[in-house]
Amino acid sequence: MTRRKRLIKKGLAIALASVTAASVFTISATRVNSLEVPLQKRYDFGPSDSSVVADYLKVTEESIYSKETGYGFSDIANVMAIYQEEAQGIERDFISYSNTAFLVDLPNGDYTVSVVSGDIHESTEFGIKAESIQKVENTSLHAGQITESDFEIAVIDGQLSIELTGDQPKINAIVITKLPNRQAAKHPTVYVASDSTAQTYKRDLKPQAGWGQMLPSYFNKKLTIANHAIGGRSSRTFYTEGRLDNILRELKPRDFVLIQFGHNDATSFVPERYTPVADFKEYMKTYVTGVRQRAGIPILITPVGRRDFDTETEKFNTSFPEYKQAMEEISKDLDVLLVDLNTSSREYYDELGPEGTRSVFLHVDEGTYSAFPEGKIDDTHFQEYGADQIAKLLSEGLVKLDTTLAEYYKL
Repeated sequence: MTRRKRLIKKGLAIALASVTAASVFTISATRVNSLEVPLQKRYDFGPSDSSVVADYLKVTEESIYSKETGYGFSDIANVMAIYQEEAQGIERDFISYSNTAFLVDLPNGDYTVSVVSGDIHESTEFGIKAESIQKVENTSLHAGQITESDFEIAVIDGQLSIELTGDQPKINAIVITKLPNRQAAKHPTVYVASDSTAQTYKRDLKPQAGWGQMLPSYFNKKLTIANHAIGGRSSRTFYTEGRLDNILRELKPRDFVLIQFGHNDATSFVPERYTPVADFKEYMKTYVTGVRQRAGIPILITPVGRRDFDTETEKFNTSFPEYKQAMEEISKDLDVLLVDLNTSSREYYDELGPEGTRSVFLHVDEGTYSAFPEGKIDDTHFQEYGADQIAKLLSEGLVKLDTTLAEYYKL
């Protein structure tokens, strides 16, 4: 019997039923032995006058969200339900909706979500956004094609939001299953959530490097550095692209997450990533909350300084002062650990002076490196030497905090 038919005929009512090894509903041996059945919620979508599959809750075109039910649509103005008498089980009815979200109240944690979609009569295009993250890319389905799409999501705010994308998308059923809590490892992992200043670069881009790339040099090999930093991302786009979600779904208790943003948040001339300070603070709160829910340790890093100085005094200016202040305020308000890399990097630049900092930043002459045959003058990104020096400054700041990181420090 196929997995989809099990979903249709049995509704996955018994969490410990025999399922394939690849099934997202597989229960670990530890959980089976403890007889602990995972939290699971099942929803059957269709008209109010159609029957509901056993052990599922009915979602209709009139199911407006309420705290009492704990689920429903945020707005039912654009919700349409269809019943198809020729079909069986989950396939016999569906709902299509747009400009609204299906909301489900859930305890904070990590979940697997399985969504059944399709129409026996018409072709459709179907995709899913969960928590504003495109979890299922838009996929064309021909008439009669019923598909089951699975994804994992970290719930931070006590509620899962599911939006449909594509041309006239249709949804037949949803099954939401709580994933087991993870156990702390013997040695922690340090995750880096940041932008191009911290990114790990490929060898063919030598000598460009990021501080996250160099950070392992300052800690022994028992400490794992998982660098998720990537260029061009602000606190907002790092979230909406699911990059924070990826970290949260891997994070174990007592792991660390280093959070440095501000460079791309401040780019008001690039609207797709620009994040005003007020919104930036809300995203920082989300990052901190998500990490703490999973018993991790968030550490805010103020944005590293650029090569920006007063031409008369040759003293370096404070880069992104509004975002630096925002991080300091969040650190104080939420009692979050913070390393002021913005200040320590600026003080380091002042020691070197404008000319000396050319070797820190990506200032390379024509014909020196194959990656930059015409040379490069970049006052934001680092050469390997500079990235190493910034990593040194950061590591010195990290070991001064009251955490276990000091136990792994090499110098």
